[in-house]
Amino acid sequence: MKKTKKCFIILLVLILNYSCSSEESDSSQQTSNFYALTVGNSWEYKYYLKDIATNNFLPTSVTETVDITETILVNNETYYNFKHVVTGNDGIYSSLPNNGERNYTLRDSLGFLIDEIGLIKYNNSDNEEYFVNTLDIGLAYYLTLSATDENIVTNAGSFTCYDNNYYLKDLDGNLSNSLDHIYREDGKGEVLSTMSYMSDQTPFAEKRLENYSIQ
Repeated sequence: MKKTKKCFIILLVLILNYSCSSEESDSSQQTSNFYALTVGNSWEYKYYLKDIATNNFLPTSVTETVDITETILVNNETYYNFKHVVTGNDGIYSSLPNNGERNYTLRDSLGFLIDEIGLIKYNNSDNEEYFVNTLDIGLAYYLTLSATDENIVTNAGSFTCYDNNYYLKDLDGNLSNSLDHIYREDGKGEVLSTMSYMSDQTPFAEKRLENYSIQ
């Protein structure tokens, strides 16, 4: 199963060392809450798989809830604990996340959503290309914020979203055919993300926002 999962781009943790002073990050937090970093905020997602016969995305039984449960102080910086709980995957969907709970502590650092050791999750600050991580299969992750917004419609409503593009290059800088997206609306959080094979830009799965509650 581990070997199979390496064939997919699963956007869980994207690595970039990014530092800033506490004064800078505090100023960023006060003037904007792009990532909806407030204790009590919650989101519910459903996973959809593409039907080969129709090219439509059909709902699966797999759901994921995300709750901001508390704040945590690390090195004089305030982080928010995101509790992710996946249910409905009884082993049928090997390409989707397994059932279980996972927790991530994150904060906004000048437009970058990062964890306590500097791992980046998202960028809303500029349209530069960022190297984020090297995989053990001779490929490297990069991300770029799209210059244009996207209108995304899910069962939770209609959203005007920022679009982070995630893609792979080999060590010589040659692009693979992979391409994934994470769409976020300012102040609302993640709305939709895609999952694709490394050899195909067409996503085989989507995680879509079904319900949310913002304080």
